[in-house]
Amino acid sequence: MDSITTINNALSSSYIKKWSLSHGGDYDIKPISHDDREAVLDLFQHLSSQSRYFRYAHAMSTLPEALLEKIISASTPDDFALAAYIKHPDSDQESLVGISRYVRDANSTRGEFSLSVSDDYHHEGIGSHLMQGILDCAKLNGLSEIYGYVVKENHDMLVLMRHLGYELHSDEDDPKMYIATNQTA
Repeated sequence: MDSITTINNALSSSYIKKWSLSHGGDYDIKPISHDDREAVLDLFQHLSSQSRYFRYAHAMSTLPEALLEKIISASTPDDFALAAYIKHPDSDQESLVGISRYVRDANSTRGEFSLSVSDDYHHEGIGSHLMQGILDCAKLNGLSEIYGYVVKENHDMLVLMRHLGYELHSDEDDPKMYIATNQTA
C-alpha cells in the first residue's frame, strides 16, 4: 500500500472533518504532511514541561530534528499521523493544537500510538477525536490493535483512555507507566 492509498484510506475515516469546540469555534482534523513542519515545532514549544514529560516520558526542551522528520513524514500504513488545526476567527491563520500518531510494530498488526494536545485546548474534545480518528485510520490500514504508554501521573490521559474503552495494565518493565490498549475491530 502506498502513501496515496494510505491517505485515501484515512480520508474515508469519519473523523477526518470539521469539529466544534465545546467552548465555541471549530477545528479540522486531517492527515499530517511535510507542510506542517513549523506548526509541529510551534506546538512543541507551546507544550508545558509537564505535557512534554507526559508525552515523551522524560524532560525535553527541544524536539529533535529526527523525531520532527518522522512526525511530518507519517503518511504510510506503518506510520500515520493526524493533525488538529484551529482556525482563528479574526484571521485566516490556523494553529496546530494536537497530533495523534501510530507506528506499526515490525511484522505485526499492532501499533503504538501517541497523542499531544496543546495545554490551551485540553478538555475541548480534541484529544478524544484525535484518538478515535487514529484508531479508525489504524483499522483502515490493517492494524488489529493499538497501544500506548501512559505515565501513571497523567490523570487526564487516563480518564480519556478509560472513556474511549482502552484497557489499562501496569507496565512490568516500568512501574511509573500504564500500557493502554484498544482493539480496532
